[in-house]
Amino acid sequence: MNSYIFPIKAAVITFPFLAMLITAPFLIYYYRKYGQLGKLRSLILYSFVFYLLCAYYLVILPLPSISIVAQMTGPRYELHLFQSWENFINQTVLQLNNPSTYLPAMKQSVFLEPVFNIFLLFPFGVYCRYYFKFSLGKTILASFALSLFFELTQLSGLYFIYPRPYRLFDVNDLLHNTLGGTFGFACAPLFTFFLPTRSELDSESLAKGQQVTLLRRFVAMVIDWIAIGFLSSLLKFFTNILPANLRALFNYPIASFTLAVMLYFMLLMHLWNGQTIGKKVVRIKVVEPDREHIRLWSLVKRYSAFYLLLYGLLQIFNYTMTHLPTNNHSVFIAYVTFGLMSLGILLLFLFNLLYALIRRKTRLFHDKASHTYTISTLLKKEVEHANF
Repeated sequence: MNSYIFPIKAAVITFPFLAMLITAPFLIYYYRKYGQLGKLRSLILYSFVFYLLCAYYLVILPLPSISIVAQMTGPRYELHLFQSWENFINQTVLQLNNPSTYLPAMKQSVFLEPVFNIFLLFPFGVYCRYYFKFSLGKTILASFALSLFFELTQLSGLYFIYPRPYRLFDVNDLLHNTLGGTFGFACAPLFTFFLPTRSELDSESLAKGQQVTLLRRFVAMVIDWIAIGFLSSLLKFFTNILPANLRALFNYPIASFTLAVMLYFMLLMHLWNGQTIGKKVVRIKVVEPDREHIRLWSLVKRYSAFYLLLYGLLQIFNYTMTHLPTNNHSVFIAYVTFGLMSLGILLLFLFNLLYALIRRKTRLFHDKASHTYTISTLLKKEVEHANF
C-alpha cells in the first residue's frame, strides 16, 4: 500500500508548483476564448491536473538509484496479451463456491495489479466525457495514448536517465488502462450529474467575460513581460553595432527597464490602439472615454504612474536601505526620510490593490490618474450566441 500512498504524497507536495506551470496554457486558452475562467471551471481543471500528476507519479515512483537499476537483469517488456489473466487463473486462491476465499483473493497481486491499472485511467474517462466532451471512440484513443505514454516512459528508463527500464513495459497494462478509461466514460453521468454541463460553463464564462478582472489583467501582464524578455534577448544580438557609450547605457537596469516600458507599453500600445501581445491574448484593451484611438500622452501618464513610478520608488528604497549604515548624521536622516517616503507610497499602492481585490473594483490608481479604462474585446454576438 505504501507504493501507492507515497506517489500521491509527492503529488500533493509538488502540485502547487507544477499546477502553475501546467495550467498556464489552459488559463491563456480560456481567457482568449471566453474572457473568464470561472471558479468551478478552475476547480475542475486543477483537479484534472492533480489527477494527472498522481497518475504519473504512480507510474514512475519510487525512483531507484541508477547503480541498482544498472545491475537489474530481469525482462524489460511483456508482449504476451492476456498474460495477466493467465497469471490470475494459475495463482489465485479464489474458489467461487467458498466465500471465505474472496477476501484473500482480492489481496493477491494477480488481482490488485490489473484492478489498479483499470482504476488508474477511470477518472480520465470521466473527464473526457464530462469536460472535454469526447465521444466514446475519442475517449478510447485518448486513454490508449495516455497509457502508451506511461508505458514508454517506463520502457525508456524515465527518458533514458536510467541505463535500462526499472519497471516492466506490459501490453496488458495498455489493455487495462484503456478499459479503465472506457469504463470511466460509461460511468461519468453517475459522478457528474450534479454539475453544470460544459455548455453551461462556457455560456457563464462568456457572459462574465465582458467584465475585466484584475486576474485577467495580471495574466496579460505576465505574458507581456515574457514577450519583453524574449524581444530583449533578440535585441542583444544587434547592440554590437551601437556606439560604446550607448551600449554601456543598457548595462544599467533602470535605463533598460525605462526603455522597455516606453517602447512596449507606450509606443507599441499607441500603434495597436491600447493593446499589447498579452492584452490581445486575453482579449482586453485600454481605452479613453469618447475616443476611438487612445492618445500616446494618456499611455505615457498611465504607465509612468504604474511602472516608472513604482520601479523608481523600489530603487530609492533599496538604495537607501543598502547605504543606511553611515556615520554622517545628515545623510542618515536623508536616507531614512527618502526610504520611509518611498515605502509609504509603495504601501499605498499595495493597499489600493488589496482594496480593489476585496471590493472587486476593476480600476487601480494608474487607471484613474490617466483617465483610462480596461475593457473586454469579446464580441457581444459571441456572448449572445453562447446563451442559446
